[in-house]
Amino acid sequence: MRFQNVAIPATATPSAPERTQHQEWDELADRVAAPPFLRPGWIEAWCRAYAKAAPTVLEVRRGGELAGVLPVIRRRRATAGPTNSHTPLFGPLAADEEVAAELAGRAVAELGGALVLEPVDPAHPATAAFADALLESGRLTLAESLRKAPYVAVEGSFDDYLKELSKNHRKQVARRRRRLEEAGHVTVEIQTSPHGLASALEDFVQLESSGWKRGSGTAIASRRANRDFYTEVARWAAERGSLRLSFLALDGRPIAAELGLEEGGVLYALKGGFDPAYSGFGPGQLLTHESLSRCFAAGLESYEFLGRDEGYKLAWTSATRERVRLRAFPRTLGGRVSRQAHGRLRPLWLRLRRA
Repeated sequence: MRFQNVAIPATATPSAPERTQHQEWDELADRVAAPPFLRPGWIEAWCRAYAKAAPTVLEVRRGGELAGVLPVIRRRRATAGPTNSHTPLFGPLAADEEVAAELAGRAVAELGGALVLEPVDPAHPATAAFADALLESGRLTLAESLRKAPYVAVEGSFDDYLKELSKNHRKQVARRRRRLEEAGHVTVEIQTSPHGLASALEDFVQLESSGWKRGSGTAIASRRANRDFYTEVARWAAERGSLRLSFLALDGRPIAAELGLEEGGVLYALKGGFDPAYSGFGPGQLLTHESLSRCFAAGLESYEFLGRDEGYKLAWTSATRERVRLRAFPRTLGGRVSRQAHGRLRPLWLRLRRA
């Protein structure tokens, strides 16, 4: 995939020809410990699966070195980030707050019209600096809460962590594990390399797409684009060593699976599923227990459930991270009308939908 570049006018020496934008982008992500969703491999996979046009990439350079990146998709009514419901997190990738503010300035100068970025982390300094710069530029801004994503902070021992959970939850997990072991030989397998990945992905997609997800249309197998996206993400992650595709198996048969990415000391649980024929054993929860145990054993920083604060996730933690939609509108009559509509009518519409 070829990216369109909108770069800061060069006053410094350009980057060496042997280093591609992709490599520089990854190096910047390494420097700031960015999550996988802000890296070029993820963005490229998303654009190939879902976008109808190549993204525009806004750049900021310092001393010839890439210091900030913001990929966006130009649409008829608004410019937006390359994101959809399969994107856990998005935002400006910046070396510091000053670079984030400069990226916002480029967005205003180069893009025009409305700008929509979601889901972003309102607590991240780069996001805050970007939003402040948009406001200072004269743009009308609006931040809307989208969801709260649960996570487990990995601190202390796994046993100490378990003691903080509900006694009923602990007993239920232990009881289900005993019952499953009585039914046969229980194993946990983790696919991390490209070797044998195609077969493992087929098993994963089958498990993830079983049960209620298939009927609701949210399963990976429900759309060709979804399958293409997650297949490419898994291959990309395997090549860089961050893939954690876990399976809970009974007598060699996978009954639960979790597609995870481990990056910078964090395990991100992207997707999961289980065979409904074994729902009485709670295979999904048993696999979560195993994943959390490995996080503590490996000394990671956190386990990120991602998505929404659903009950089965909150059984493991009460901590969440807020995700918001950041909108910026030009200070025109049309921009004011759009800002007012999104600020007042959309929340009303959401309340009516929940009623």
